[in-house]
Amino acid sequence: MTRLADGLAPRIAPVLLANLTTPWPYHDSHVFENGDPPHDPFVAHPAFANSFDWHSSVHSHWTALQLAGRGEADLANALARNLSAANVAAETKYLRRREAYERPYGWAWALLLAASAQTCAVKAVCSGAAALWQMGTAIGDAALRWLDVLPFPVRHGVHSNTAFAMGLMHDACDALKLDTLKRAIEQRAQAWFGADREWPAAFERSGNDFLSPALAEADLMRRILAREKFAAWWHGFIPELSPQSPLLSVANVPKVADGQIVHLHGLNLSRAAALAAIARSLRDSTLLEYARRLYDASVDRAVTGHYSELHWLPTFAWRAATAIDASEAAMADLD
Repeated sequence: MTRLADGLAPRIAPVLLANLTTPWPYHDSHVFENGDPPHDPFVAHPAFANSFDWHSSVHSHWTALQLAGRGEADLANALARNLSAANVAAETKYLRRREAYERPYGWAWALLLAASAQTCAVKAVCSGAAALWQMGTAIGDAALRWLDVLPFPVRHGVHSNTAFAMGLMHDACDALKLDTLKRAIEQRAQAWFGADREWPAAFERSGNDFLSPALAEADLMRRILAREKFAAWWHGFIPELSPQSPLLSVANVPKVADGQIVHLHGLNLSRAAALAAIARSLRDSTLLEYARRLYDASVDRAVTGHYSELHWLPTFAWRAATAIDASEAAMADLD
């Protein structure tokens, strides 16, 4: 069986390397308090002051770590330089001082990066694994406090989406031994989303979405429910799914140089990843076909696109490719 990830890895490796080694341009959402000294993001973020912004840098490092494990030596070296124990400790210090920084999207990717480092076989990266564990622990503690006070989930299709962040955090909890956070995520997911029915799919998509609120929620529920229970929940949540549904149809992107409109390429890829994972759980080959179409529509933009795409789309393409590969393998085992 031909695996999408095998073909994608060498295509996105040089893009990721450029992202991890090029500091400019950079956008930092730093909040100044009264009396603060001038802020230099390259001092505050010695590990993640690249890839245009902090969260894109973090998830680019996570994707690079996946490829480094497949033999990409240049990426392994860049990871070792950026993720030194001293650099990661500085990032952790900053996060502890400014607890809302990059919450929840950047937090979620940082937890996933820290978790992946704990099981990574790339020796060049291992020296920073303990520091990444400490960063993950700090974020995990902050995430618990956040979930304790957040009154409602955020259902937008952008960075603040609660379900998407909770799903990535849930993926990271076992490797980082964040058992309390994992239970809190599962409890909140049930409370916030467990009774959802008949999602108004016609309200999707907004003009700058890179996440589907519906599929981000469903992908979270897939993680926490047994297959039979998830199937019942899914069919109540999405009782009818036509080929013309905004959940399945490709989003056209009229202006890739616009940093907001170009989000729609990410939407195609994030929906591909979510649909493939849901298809695997439901054993639904039709959903998998739509996932592949969405992937095909935007994967090239992760390799040859405008910088507004290249600094972040490789991660979304990688997640979609690996999710489709996993689903196709699972389907083949059922035949």
